[in-house]
Amino acid sequence: MKHRLHAFTGRPFLYSLKNRVTVVFLFSTFMTFAIVGSASYYTISSILYNKIERNIQLTMDEVSRDTDLAVDNLLSVSSQLSYGGTVSNDLTNYLSTDSYSSKKTHYDNINAYLNLIDFTNPNAGFHFYYYPDTGKTLFENGKLNRPPVMTGLPVLTDKTLFTFYGPHPSLADGKNGLVLSLTRPVDTMGGSNLYLYLESSLPALANIMKTKQLGMDIKYVIANEQNRIVYSQLPGSFQIGALYAGESGDTIRSAADAYVFDTTSRYGWHLVAAFNKSAFTSEIRAWALRMALIGAVLMLLSLLLGYLVWRSVYVPIRLFKKEIGHMASNQFDTVTERTNVAEFDQVLKQFHSMKDRIQSLLLEVRQQENEKRQLEVDKLLSQINPHFLYNSLNTVQWIARTEGQRKIVKLVAELTRLLRYNLGKEGSIVTIEQELTALKDYVALQLVRNDDQFKAAFDVDDAVLQVEIPRFILQPLVENAICHGLKEGSGTIEVTVRRSQPGFVTISVRDDGTGMSEEKLARLFEGNGTEVGQGLGIGLNYVNRMLDVHFGEGCRLQAESSEKDGTVYWFTIPTRRKEAEPHV
Repeated sequence: MKHRLHAFTGRPFLYSLKNRVTVVFLFSTFMTFAIVGSASYYTISSILYNKIERNIQLTMDEVSRDTDLAVDNLLSVSSQLSYGGTVSNDLTNYLSTDSYSSKKTHYDNINAYLNLIDFTNPNAGFHFYYYPDTGKTLFENGKLNRPPVMTGLPVLTDKTLFTFYGPHPSLADGKNGLVLSLTRPVDTMGGSNLYLYLESSLPALANIMKTKQLGMDIKYVIANEQNRIVYSQLPGSFQIGALYAGESGDTIRSAADAYVFDTTSRYGWHLVAAFNKSAFTSEIRAWALRMALIGAVLMLLSLLLGYLVWRSVYVPIRLFKKEIGHMASNQFDTVTERTNVAEFDQVLKQFHSMKDRIQSLLLEVRQQENEKRQLEVDKLLSQINPHFLYNSLNTVQWIARTEGQRKIVKLVAELTRLLRYNLGKEGSIVTIEQELTALKDYVALQLVRNDDQFKAAFDVDDAVLQVEIPRFILQPLVENAICHGLKEGSGTIEVTVRRSQPGFVTISVRDDGTGMSEEKLARLFEGNGTEVGQGLGIGLNYVNRMLDVHFGEGCRLQAESSEKDGTVYWFTIPTRRKEAEPHV
């Protein structure tokens, strides 16, 4: 009993990982619930009354601004169609001339300009010119659904140069929707009583006066500059023709069964937005309910996450304990289990790798001893085989000399030197002088093989002959020049060794052959050797590997090829290597 009480009052209670996880997640659940409750209260009392009010202000400002922009656009388009422009001059000439051809020309010009206006101003809709006294219309871009009489249209602003109407049904036949419109006299320089009618496009007003804002239904009321209501979606509270008694402000006001917010346009009329009170309070209730549900879900989610975290940690720990017990009892052949947790599986994988490594150490040591003995035998055989080969070549050379075959004597001597160089014990690093000597023997053998069809030239700076270079690195370049560069085996190969800049030597191999494509050059660089049956079978990839091993990635074999100049291979190495390669 005393021990159990100590578990709850002292440190041992939190010593268990399970207990720690339980306490942490219970505390986090309680804190989450408290924070959610506080946030709910603040949201209901502050956000919905302050922030929503501010959002309504911003929304109304945006609606007012968009309305003014639509009006500005109508004014701009109407100015182009009525005063001092191309269309005004053509209208004057069209109305004043009696010549059919001239009238036809001006008619076409006006139609072309009106089409351009329609194309470049998508917010401009139906338009036409008309005579108020006769009702005659000109240049309509559609069919009217009624005579062009503006009496009865709701007037928003009446100025000297223009009159704004709306919202009202479109005068275009076949179009059902509300528009803003204006009329203005047209300057025809002839004193004719001609007017322009221009209305906004149907989508323009619908996009401005949206029926849903901030998730709530909204109704609109518009009063003209004399505070007379000309448009109302709430006829019960705001009748058309009645005076609007409100004033523009930035606070929500209560009117009848709605919350009202209004703003004033730059052109003097009032735009009023009314939010239904029941919708506003239902939003508050819905918000409170959502916050309560979120709090409950968060509590359940916290408890679930706590259990999952405990399971994801506790199960792998038990598996670790089991694996350590197997290793302690020398059970190395147990099957590896998975925890389905990436981090733990990675640690388990490393643990089993370590166990397997320990188990295989004795076998590895025994295998290394066997390999060592085999290497000693192979080394002895490799020493016996070259000696037998050299002795055979010396015999051939002696027979050729006794028979007076000097060319064969010279050929065998060059082959012997080349084999001694390639199979000898000079190590992986030699001097440029040694490499060039072996290269000349190789070229001499190739000349005999190709019946002296090509020429080889060497341009060497004597000052760099003692610079160290990887052994057997130049012969693959010359071999590729002979096999792939020269045309039918004939031409010239030039080997150049020069100090390119202080501390560096550039070695190049150039041929004057037909060149090769980039694809073929890339295949030579990627391949492991020359084509089967050609040369020594050591390719350009070997050269790049040797340069990378001994001089780093900065030293790379490069090549260029063209049909005119043939192919050139070159690389640049430092005169002194950072780390000397041991000669083995």
